[in-house]
Amino acid sequence: MNQAEEPRSLAKAWIYFVRALWWRCPTCGTKPIFSQVHQVRSLHDWFTPLDGCSRCGYAYDREPGYFLMAIWGVNYGVVALGGIGSYLVLRVCTDLSPRFLFLVCVLPAPFLSILLARHAKSLFLAMDHFCDPHVRGKKT
Repeated sequence: MNQAEEPRSLAKAWIYFVRALWWRCPTCGTKPIFSQVHQVRSLHDWFTPLDGCSRCGYAYDREPGYFLMAIWGVNYGVVALGGIGSYLVLRVCTDLSPRFLFLVCVLPAPFLSILLARHAKSLFLAMDHFCDPHVRGKKT
């Protein structure tokens, strides 16, 4: 049974999740999805994944706009819900002014969004591969 025929399971989902957290190829788990942090020279380098896995041939960015759901759904969702949630928890549990809490919860959002962009794309790639694996098959 090859990887494309393996049934979906919680264990397989966990493997993909861990690979995504380490920015590794969801198929083989060995090659990176992004260039290494010390090689990043611009924001473009930070946000743009490599073309594909050099070991297994899995394409990371398959079409224009492929990662839009990662940016809007995963990245924006985590940052926005985290900001709103932290505001509500701090508002209920502390006596700090609402203006101060707003600044504390909203000002870090753009920076967190930049830091989480790679994880959002990696998690989206792993989730997409789990739900609909795109593995090279033999041509008939």
